[in-house]
Amino acid sequence: MPLGELSAMTDAYPADILLRALKREEGFSAYCYMCPAGAHSIGFGRNIDGNGGLGITEAEGEMLLRNDVARVFAECARYPWFDELDPARQAVVAQLAFQLGQTRLSGFVRMLAALAARDYQLASMELLDSRYADQVPNRAGRLASQLAHGTFGDTPAH
Repeated sequence: MPLGELSAMTDAYPADILLRALKREEGFSAYCYMCPAGAHSIGFGRNIDGNGGLGITEAEGEMLLRNDVARVFAECARYPWFDELDPARQAVVAQLAFQLGQTRLSGFVRMLAALAARDYQLASMELLDSRYADQVPNRAGRLASQLAHGTFGDTPAH
């Protein structure tokens, strides 16, 4: 049942009291942990274990992803040249920031310098000349093409 529906329930089901009690008893963890029963858990005791746990719904995953995308775009906007990129190239930088984190993305010094200079062919080549490209060659190839051409697949960026 969605949380919004809990607050609409009657006194027959004291949802607010239950929420407070569960928060107190379970405690909060922003990271995955092993509960005393040996299950992988997150948040306020959400069992996400593959063996009998609830996991998360696609809607919950989408909410997390939307939060991550907003965070990543805010982080990328710290590059003074980021807002000058077309949407296809912004998406590449943001996708790399999402996958690698800002610390590892900042290690792509030559690619970032090429982007700042608006040398998109060089930026593309620098992306392909990386350990990242060795690890995920198909994804790196797609992103390098997007950097080089400023397009999403077959659609030119505007």
